[in-house]
Parts: sequence; structure tokens; C-alpha cells
Amino acid sequence: LERAFRGHRDSATAVVFNPNMKQLVSASLDNTVMLWNFKLQLRAYRFVGHKGSVHSVAASPNGSLIASGSKDRTVRLWIPTVKGESTIIKAHMAAVRSVDF
Repeated sequence: LERAFRGHRDSATAVVFNPNMKQLVSASLDNTVMLWNFKLQLRAYRFVGHKGSVHSVAASPNGSLIASGSKDRTVRLWIPTVKGESTIIKAHMAAVRSVDF
């Protein structure tokens, strides 16, 4: 199985499978997180909110949340739906290079 995912406007910095094995999550230097569906008829979702490049993404074990860490010194917890709602965690003095659940 091979497929190209196009949508980021700059280099991808991190990629992770959603545990549901139906989606892929990516981070990019374009300040966004994208959620890609493996079914071709389903569109990708672009999550916008970080003010700097996104260095890391992680999916929660049950797939209900996505975490992202950014150069803007924040961690965001996203609900992976079309709305792309997030909770912002501001606690770092420098870029967030890695997130995990």
C-alpha cells in the first residue's frame, strides 16, 4: 500500500498513526496539524492555531485526542473532528520538541 498525502504548505516534521488505523496525523513547518483519512472519499482536516512550526504530534491511545508541540512554546490538545477545536497549554519557556500520551 502506497499513497501520497498532499496538503501541507511546508515540510512535514512528524507523522503518527491514529490508533484507529483509519487516519494519519502530521505536523509541519507551516504551523498546522493535519488529519488524513485513508478512505479516498473522505477529506483531510487542517488544524490551525499554532503561531510557530509544529515539531511533534501524538495520538491518544483511544484516538480521541491529538497532542501537538510547537516552536510557539505551546502544547495543543485537539479534538480530531471537522471543527478542529483545541485546548492550549502554555507552560514552556522554549519550543516544544516532543509530545506523547
